[in-house]
Amino acid sequence: MRYLFLILITFIIGCTKENHMDQGSISFEFSKEAISSIDLIQDQTTSHLFDSNIDTKDELFSKSWISMIKTTQNFNRELVIEVEEHKPIAKLNEGRFFTQEGRIIEPGNKVKQLDLMKLIGADSDIPLLLDFSISLQEILNLKGISVVEFKHIGSDFLEAEDHLGTKYSFTKGDFRVQLERLEEFILFELNSGSIDDIRYIDLRYKNAIAVKGNNMEKST
Repeated sequence: MRYLFLILITFIIGCTKENHMDQGSISFEFSKEAISSIDLIQDQTTSHLFDSNIDTKDELFSKSWISMIKTTQNFNRELVIEVEEHKPIAKLNEGRFFTQEGRIIEPGNKVKQLDLMKLIGADSDIPLLLDFSISLQEILNLKGISVVEFKHIGSDFLEAEDHLGTKYSFTKGDFRVQLERLEEFILFELNSGSIDDIRYIDLRYKNAIAVKGNNMEKST
């Protein structure tokens, strides 16, 4: 068993030494249409793999769209590099994104237009804001409305906005209760057939909802 362990260590060391790959014939594979520029991804990937003088290797996956790099060599000794990009699910401030893997990345380069909801708040709040925004979206689906922004405005105050420009105010501690109240209000609107042009819904009251629209203001 000890000899096997020594052989394994020797093999790992040998692989490490050979990890300085020779830039011979190289081909790239992408799992789907690239979010960023393919030329830029190729440049960043080859620099990461072959330039040992770069001090920012560990930052590649948080400062670019690259999520994973896998290298194989075929029978023709051609190096095949498979690149997967991050899968963004929300926009953050300062050009950052929140990914499907739960990472915050800052690619810092132009990308194609991404139709993503925006989350605004401290980095530590982002997972909770995402969860809240998904719950709100489930309710707004009743009216075919999409959440475009969800933010934590200090203290216990939350505010969301839909694609029609309507804003919704909640408190963090009572969000679930207030969301149920919003669902009841929307169902009442749909059942009564009386749908007003509402531009603001405040759910922070204990047993009431304040709504404002064009030429209207009322509490329910």
